Amino acid sequence: MIELKSLCKSFDGVPAVRDLDLVVGRGEFLCLLGSSGCGKSTTLRMIAGFIRPDSGSVLIDGVDVSGFGPDARPTSMVFQDYAIFPHLTVAENIEFGLKAQKLGREERARRTEEALDMVGLAGLGGRRPNELSGGQQQRVAVARSLAIRPSVLLMDEPLSNLDAKTRIQLRTQLREIQRGTGTTIVYVTHDQEEALALGDRIAVMRDGSLEQLGSGHEIYLTPANGYVADFVGMTNWLAGEVAGTSPGSWDVEIAGAVLPVTPAGASASVPRGAPVDVSVRPEDVTLAGDGDGSAPALRGVVRDVQFLGPVVRTYVDVGGSIVIVHSAQSGRSPGEAVRLVVGRARAFPRAEGAWRPPSARAESAVAVAAG
Repeated sequence: MIELKSLCKSFDGVPAVRDLDLVVGRGEFLCLLGSSGCGKSTTLRMIAGFIRPDSGSVLIDGVDVSGFGPDARPTSMVFQDYAIFPHLTVAENIEFGLKAQKLGREERARRTEEALDMVGLAGLGGRRPNELSGGQQQRVAVARSLAIRPSVLLMDEPLSNLDAKTRIQLRTQLREIQRGTGTTIVYVTHDQEEALALGDRIAVMRDGSLEQLGSGHEIYLTPANGYVADFVGMTNWLAGEVAGTSPGSWDVEIAGAVLPVTPAGASASVPRGAPVDVSVRPEDVTLAGDGDGSAPALRGVVRDVQFLGPVVRTYVDVGGSIVIVHSAQSGRSPGEAVRLVVGRARAFPRAEGAWRPPSARAESAVAVAAG
């Protein structure tokens, strides 16, 4: 449905999007995920036609629309700040785009009621925006975009101004609407949980480039590099050295223990003693008593235990590094010696100029200063 070819854009000589190639399937819900300044909103605005690329092209349904303005593209956009007209009623806001399409009064009324029902606002067409909650106003913005039946719906962090509970409710409703209409959606967000909940696929961006494209499962469980592992979800970073290798598995020495670890991506063979950064998700660590079991494990001391409702978060000091453990219940106390049995873990070889975990960079800086 959408194809971006070698898309580039700079502002005042600073690259915002770098040679981006991306294909979005018809009826797909694609999330552009990344931190502020990574180029995701610029990419969305180039698809919409609000920004023209310096080079490259945007194709929608096989047609190169790179030189077309927003009004000449089969797209509609929902903004972060709603952008609904305060002097118009809810129904009049939704009809605005339908009038631009020169539809008759009866057809406009029918589509308006259909759109209101779709977003759960049936019967509220006569209200004005200031009589609605923030969540309801955002629903109006979505309804207005859906009413014109765009081929592509573009959404730029539309839920970021809402409270946590309303965000969860609306993203669930949005997913149901997308499945029901089959609309192709490109959705920009910096919220990893939101991207995982909504996207058929997720495109992780950094510094204007695409770091990884895949399903939520692929992005979270098999990150292509350390940046993706660190950015998507919570992870523990441990410094280690390769003690031995076999196909698909490395033995890595971490804080005096040798653990089996999966090498990330298509990592080439590495020599013994090579330094690596190991990523371990909090849910992939199990707490055991200091004398329990014989499986390879890290040894540490509990520093803090926090009850968070669905999970208990335990902070364990392992050789000066803090490892976070998520479990249904902890039963541990600060000062208690424990063993940490590590399940799934991924090792990322260090390379000159490559991204490294913030803690590892800090350790390197300390070492340089000490030297």
